Amino acid sequence: MIWIIGGTSDAVKIADLLLDRQKSVMVSATTAYGIDYVKSKPVHVVQQKLETSDMQDLIKDYKVECAIDASHPFAENVSRNAMEACRLEGIRYLRFERKSIALKQAQYYENYEQITAHLSQTKGNILLTIGSKNLYRFSVVDVERLTARVLPHPDSLARCTAAGLKLHQIIAVKGPLTQETNKALMIEYGIAHLVTKDTGTEGGLLEKVKAARELGILVHLLQRPRIAYPEVYDDYNELMAEM
Repeated sequence: MIWIIGGTSDAVKIADLLLDRQKSVMVSATTAYGIDYVKSKPVHVVQQKLETSDMQDLIKDYKVECAIDASHPFAENVSRNAMEACRLEGIRYLRFERKSIALKQAQYYENYEQITAHLSQTKGNILLTIGSKNLYRFSVVDVERLTARVLPHPDSLARCTAAGLKLHQIIAVKGPLTQETNKALMIEYGIAHLVTKDTGTEGGLLEKVKAARELGILVHLLQRPRIAYPEVYDDYNELMAEM
């Protein structure tokens, strides 16, 4: 059994490639949203938040021979737990990491604290496209300046409310969005600053940045976590050659 740690479009693509090779596949993800795209496929599905011990149980129960971590580039805890579980159980761990994009038009930051400290010294409306889990960190900035683009999911909306955002400050939509749609939203909300993450092309980063550049909007980009993966691939063919 090959275990794919999913929740991304990368995981769906990898699952399809493995199924084409007649491999037995199990896909895990934390949320129903992250698992919906593979439910119709002939794979074993596990929807659960997994700590290291849970992952060890999964490896044993499904007789996993190899794990492919195709989780989101910012799912740091998931990747660290998976690496540790694979080490403890003596199985191979491979990371599929979508390519990072070098953007000259963006200002890079190592953490959210650096971003909020900088934004606190600026003026103008801020568009947050960082998901919902870290919205609370921006409470140190004038909340009236914030607009958050999040998934149209009850948990996401609840986090927006907890962060002090009003209904008119929430854009609930599933991405990625086109450049023109991004541009229209930025104009509608009078955005001066875009806060986003290095999610790669699959996450719609280029479309957001190009729209911001057209409008003269400043881009504040959170760098990916620095994790020492034992094996990393960013090409599907190269990954499949290892299977």
